[in-house]
Amino acid sequence: MTGRLLPVLSLLLAGCALSEARMVAEARRDMVGLRRADLYVCAGFPSRTERIDVLREIYSYELQGHQEGGLNLNLPVVGGLNLMGDAGYCRANFELIDGMVTRVGFSGDNDSPGAPEARCAPIIKSCLGMERSAPPKAPG
Repeated sequence: MTGRLLPVLSLLLAGCALSEARMVAEARRDMVGLRRADLYVCAGFPSRTERIDVLREIYSYELQGHQEGGLNLNLPVVGGLNLMGDAGYCRANFELIDGMVTRVGFSGDNDSPGAPEARCAPIIKSCLGMERSAPPKAPG
């Protein structure tokens, strides 16, 4: 029984990691054009900001020790089984020009086996598919 359960559980966890990797890949494309206020609403306030020049700034969001998707089991006869992955680390960097996201990048120990950058998904998850605010109207 246990010999059959482990491959099934491994496939389930790998499927979750692949889904998160696809989500991160989508963020590189779909978050471009997001306004600063919308980024605050969906991802929160950045852990670090850096002004590059008059119009350009970088917002960094960090995630450390993320273990979502792990599994703990107590099996009869065999005992406890822990299928938690290592914690990893992700830094998501957003380049904003004149208050609008122009590029998205990810760095850190953020890969799961076969799922590049999957550990970054919690940072951007709320931003994908979110309704964007209307541009501000000119006074007058």
